[in-house]
Amino acid sequence: MKRLLGLVTIVAMWAAPGLTPALAASLSFTPTSQSVGIGQPVTVQITVDGLGAGMAPSVGAFDLDVTFDPAVLLPTAVDFGLLLGDPDALEALTSSSLSSGLIDLAEVSLLAPSDLDALQPSSFTLATLSFISLAVGTSPLAFTQAFVDDAFAARIALDVTGGTVDVAAPPGGAVPMPASLVLLGAAMAAWLVVTRRRAASAAG
Repeated sequence: MKRLLGLVTIVAMWAAPGLTPALAASLSFTPTSQSVGIGQPVTVQITVDGLGAGMAPSVGAFDLDVTFDPAVLLPTAVDFGLLLGDPDALEALTSSSLSSGLIDLAEVSLLAPSDLDALQPSSFTLATLSFISLAVGTSPLAFTQAFVDDAFAARIALDVTGGTVDVAAPPGGAVPMPASLVLLGAAMAAWLVVTRRRAASAAG
């Protein structure tokens, strides 16, 4: 499902031979660190910086693997930005998968290099990751794979920075029960009520 960067060779057939990789840019999480409570939503943006503002180099494709602590965070969604083109308008192809400890996401733009240059500022969000916090602890966020290509399918050199999410217990140290346990408790209470009513009816 992933590895959309292979399509870049088709999409960027107009790329001039002998292109060299663009100057180093940076890839990071925004915010770099944050603190939340148990059961709260967490959003993290993947930000690229150091591009040309309205000029080359611009981003034409990316292929990223993000790792996290699955005991602390549960991934719920990946939302791609629109600065490589609108996937709904068939201006870009996207792919993502969520699993325990790993988010795999990729995008390839179908826009011309001149359109990407005009569309993109020097810094922007490639995608936004959403999580739910599960337990007290600190989850590192790291790029175990980070490929970003320019509009001509040349690899952009990257300075990569990781991040963290701290999940804290609520004031007083009381940890709220997970929603699944609450539902299970409610179901058991209802079952006990029904059982006692049936026993009372049989005795009467």
